[in-house]
Amino acid sequence: MPMRMLMAMILTALLTTAAAAQAPPSDPVADELAALLAAEAASELGRVETYQAFRPRFEAFVKAHRGTESEVRATLWLVQNTWWLRPDGTMESTSMPLAEDLIRRHPTSPQIGLLTEYRYVFTKDQQESMFERLLKVSPHPEVKAAAHFGLAQMSPPRSADGTPNPHLATLLAEFADVRWRQTTFGRIADARLNPHAAADLAVGKTAPEIEGVDQDGKPMKLSDYRGKVVLVDFWGDW
Repeated sequence: MPMRMLMAMILTALLTTAAAAQAPPSDPVADELAALLAAEAASELGRVETYQAFRPRFEAFVKAHRGTESEVRATLWLVQNTWWLRPDGTMESTSMPLAEDLIRRHPTSPQIGLLTEYRYVFTKDQQESMFERLLKVSPHPEVKAAAHFGLAQMSPPRSADGTPNPHLATLLAEFADVRWRQTTFGRIADARLNPHAAADLAVGKTAPEIEGVDQDGKPMKLSDYRGKVVLVDFWGDW
């Protein structure tokens, strides 16, 4: 064997060993959950049928991996998808015990803030109780901010005398820089407390500024397209 080839093989072996040593250890539980989520996402069944088919699998995963962050994520899937129980009237009675158990056993998990985004599967009383609980037990500003925002949405931005909603005021004072998706809770609270005047939102008026990112993830402003023919698509997902 030529010496050059031998040295190349030795160097390759050393680099491979070093790379393996530096690579983060694989988490088999997280890998198992990722595979389960991928299988659910790839299901060709209808949404209700997919929930019915995968609910037992997620429940089995939760039971087998209690105490892990992967269990938290799997339980959040179960909470979110109780939506499909709405027609038979068992949505709220199923979602709340799951959420209560999750908060009780995983109070410091950064993931439990997602419960505020799934508020549509809870009654208003359940939401209020759950959000107040999150404020008390979570050490994470992201979770606390999400809980304040959830509570803020349960009442008007301002009282009859113009006093700011206390939860929106708290977001501005204490959590203004905490990020939520592509914005911050401070910007959300400010928009709620200081909406555009109705007279400014009329045909013929200059559209208010909108800032965000384009399909390539680059910053953009609506005013960048002034004078151009564009299609503006406002959409949501419920």
